[in-house]
Amino acid sequence: MYRLDLVLVCAVAFGFGTWRNVWTDVGALLWIITVLAGVHVFLEWRYWYPSPEIAVFFEPWAARLRLILQNRIDLAATGALHGFLYGVLLGDRTELTPAFQAGFRVLGISHMLAVSGFHVGFWVVLGRPLKWLFRLRKWRVMYVLFMGAFLCVYAVVVGSGPSVVRAVGTFCFAACAVQMNWRVTPLHWPLLMAWLMWWYDPAVVQRVGYQLSFSAVCGILIGLSGLPAVEFLQSWQRESLKGTKLGFLVPVQVSLSAWTATLPLVMHHFGGASSYFLIGNLLIVPLFVVYIWSALFVVLFAPVIPSVALEVWNSSFEWWVAFVLKVADGISHQGLLEFFSQAYLQ
Repeated sequence: MYRLDLVLVCAVAFGFGTWRNVWTDVGALLWIITVLAGVHVFLEWRYWYPSPEIAVFFEPWAARLRLILQNRIDLAATGALHGFLYGVLLGDRTELTPAFQAGFRVLGISHMLAVSGFHVGFWVVLGRPLKWLFRLRKWRVMYVLFMGAFLCVYAVVVGSGPSVVRAVGTFCFAACAVQMNWRVTPLHWPLLMAWLMWWYDPAVVQRVGYQLSFSAVCGILIGLSGLPAVEFLQSWQRESLKGTKLGFLVPVQVSLSAWTATLPLVMHHFGGASSYFLIGNLLIVPLFVVYIWSALFVVLFAPVIPSVALEVWNSSFEWWVAFVLKVADGISHQGLLEFFSQAYLQ
């Protein structure tokens, strides 16, 4: 189904740019010829000598972390919230009803249920206080190694999908670059991860998750080129925002860039795309993000949280999900303007 378009490759390699000179053009051409000539041999070599299963090394720790998260979620959450947290924190969507998942698809927010860089960022921000332990300059990389090890274990917990592996690897490279003051263009890190994942398992490029994940992140990085949010969305380090502020239009740019970059793949694999993705991502996702943040707090302190607070937390989520699914069902059958006009009249 997928063939390498040499015209596109050459256009990208020899496109306009201030970095261009004769030697870089010759180097790019030699690299393209080498890759194209060696791909077939490499694929055969990988077929006979597959890469070892790295996840097995982390599985003992992953099993412990999975059990801890499951016990805490079981202790605090019930009903729809229980299934939602299993999905976004453990990558287990078996408890989510078909109506729940269909509603998310209608609103274009299914990415909330696929563990990726969006969810990895929660853990990185939650572990930011640990940087105080490694505040000395010579210990900066130790923080990245510590968080990287934890995220590798967490990636195994959620199934080691292409999205979460890409996010964890990108964080490790980008955070290390920030701590060491390396001036490397942010787009290089996901492209490096794409190449490493292909080298480790050439068959991964055939997975829809791989294609969607890297298309989305490259679209975001290109769409936000020049903004401090580009670095922040990879390393999740506050240093990358030093002296700047996130613009209020960044969420809109992120949604538009990711949606535009993945649209051809979504149309091909799923036969259509949501027309209401901006409404879902800008008006509905923020409150779901609040519930994820509160879930991380509950996971840490569930034994000491009053039962009344947990009941209010669960019931409020039930109400919110019922409202979201009603909106999704209404706009899918009536259309956006008709649904909200009727809701206003009522």
